[in-house]
Amino acid sequence: MRYAENRRAVVSSDARILVYVELEIISKTIVAMIDTAAPWCIFEPEVGNLLRPYLSPVQEQVILSTRMGTLRGGLFRVPVKLPADEGRPLDLEATVFLSPDWRGPNFIGYEGLLQRIRFAVDPETNLFYFGQI
Repeated sequence: MRYAENRRAVVSSDARILVYVELEIISKTIVAMIDTAAPWCIFEPEVGNLLRPYLSPVQEQVILSTRMGTLRGGLFRVPVKLPADEGRPLDLEATVFLSPDWRGPNFIGYEGLLQRIRFAVDPETNLFYFGQI
């Protein structure tokens, strides 16, 4: 799948390249940032509200420390699909942290999803490759 690239200036003169991909959840497409340092997927509260009827609780009370502060929320499992530009899409379950206090973007985290697939990023062509383990 082709990914979107967002360059953001940081405190120094360097720039970070952030990789954003599409993810289908319950027939809704969202854009989320790939973050191998995030323990789980983290979705905006609006996405969490949409998902509520489809969630399977994993742990009701979780505290997550982020660069935006400490948040209280819960861990849930939800079916997701990685759409494919070529080949086949991949259906799997994601572990998602949901908090009504989250003010950041959607993230695809390592333990929440990435550890369940093979993946690679090709910066020359802006492609995010993925497949089953």
